[in-house]
Amino acid sequence: MRRSVALLVACLIAFAASAGSHAGASSDAPVKAGARKIKVEASNFEFGPDKIKVRARENIAIVLHSKDGPHDFTLEHGGLVVKVSGGKTAKGGLRLAKPGKYTFFCSIPGHRAAGMVGTITAS
Repeated sequence: MRRSVALLVACLIAFAASAGSHAGASSDAPVKAGARKIKVEASNFEFGPDKIKVRARENIAIVLHSKDGPHDFTLEHGGLVVKVSGGKTAKGGLRLAKPGKYTFFCSIPGHRAAGMVGTITAS
């Protein structure tokens, strides 16, 4: 019994260490050749800009720069677009199939609740 508990604890510690702050996150979404680049700054706890306009079916590259700690750009109902470490820049691809308003946010625990939310309007 003790051995089983010890093994379970060791597995949970290993899982937590490998998951880090992006538990369940995949790698950055691929960027299509010729995609329009949109620069986004992330800092505790805001995006700049927090309102983005695109055309539906347009290939976009979100170029995310973090001014401080780790952040990401996640599309509600669409998943992770790009994640970045503190002081770094990374890019991820995005294409919205239909016109409408879409919410993006930072999925790191507590960041969305603290205000890291924005809107993409596709026309």
